[in-house]
Amino acid sequence: MAGEVALLDALDRQARRRAEGIATLSVLEGPEALGGTLWSQWAARHGLTVVEVSGEDPHEAALGWARALAAARDLGADAEALATFSLTAANPRHTPVFRGKTAHERRVLLDALPPPAVLADATWALCRELVIGREAVEPGTLPEAVRTAFARNPGAGLRALHALVPPGQAPVVRVAVGEAPSCRGLQVAGALSSAVPALAVACVVSSEALGAFLAGGETRLKALVREGVLEVPEPASGVEGAVAALEELEREGASEARRAQAAEVALAAHTSAEGLSEDKARSTYERYLRDRLADHPATAGVFKLNAPVDTGGPRPWVVDFLSRELKLAVEIDGYHHFGGRERFRLDRRKDLDLQRAGYWVYRIHWEDLLPRLEEILQTLNTLIDARRRELAGRER
Repeated sequence: MAGEVALLDALDRQARRRAEGIATLSVLEGPEALGGTLWSQWAARHGLTVVEVSGEDPHEAALGWARALAAARDLGADAEALATFSLTAANPRHTPVFRGKTAHERRVLLDALPPPAVLADATWALCRELVIGREAVEPGTLPEAVRTAFARNPGAGLRALHALVPPGQAPVVRVAVGEAPSCRGLQVAGALSSAVPALAVACVVSSEALGAFLAGGETRLKALVREGVLEVPEPASGVEGAVAALEELEREGASEARRAQAAEVALAAHTSAEGLSEDKARSTYERYLRDRLADHPATAGVFKLNAPVDTGGPRPWVVDFLSRELKLAVEIDGYHHFGGRERFRLDRRKDLDLQRAGYWVYRIHWEDLLPRLEEILQTLNTLIDARRRELAGRER
């Protein structure tokens, strides 16, 4: 799911594993469009860009990432910063200065200094060449030193280049999976993840293709894939009740505006927001309920839409419809709320936090908005009346 909070949090957990040096491949099992959007949203959440690479060859995939990196960053400047930091750490009394020096002068300076012990040999070798040849590289192009390092040893070259980038600023990778059952892209993605555990790499693969790939005996690659699988739920099926309720509105002679809005909800329910993002689907249902609450005398002006509530946790919860005065929280549960255990746990934690803060939580299933609207409004009438009587009793 594109905006699925639980899945984004799961990707965050995988990122923490990478930060600990554990090779982790994100395998998004589900529709390609939804999985790709999820990966892009996770990258955007951390201010990162996504580089899409071919899944045919590890060397070409690594070069694809390197080209995108070179287009986005000044690799010579990154190399100078790393060289300055590493050499100064080794000898605090002598900070090398590269600004204003020619390539020959930089080479002489680096030759006179012992290699910093904190850097791997391949990393220092690439760093040196980038510092020395910085002025000869056209902005946005891949330096020849990188090409040479990759040709010599793709894995070591990739590790060396990734080490030059400040932590948390390297683009993330999406590898095309290719045809089942070989799913060559999973093999390429596994090679990239194993070569550089800190590099965020993802594949989007259908359930059928993933099952075909994982069939047979176990291998290290299959174990890596299994450990990184995150299920991206398929869109839900249509809702006959929504269509029936729309027909009932027409028979009752409801206004054209209300029938048009109900038709939008029925369409979203029938297609479960297919072709739309989760946020768009949610806004369809919320807009419909918002207007019905505004039309209903007992609920008019009572609730605020998408209001934040600070319950003392790491960040506020956002409630679909909230009445701070009456301590009432109304949530619409769309199809994404039932997509997996993580989402279930997240919703239960949200309910518990709200209840601890004194809120009553009323959850409405998205399929019930049209066919059971009157029952929903009656339930809200009851809750509002009970809360107001409770508040009046406290004031006496």
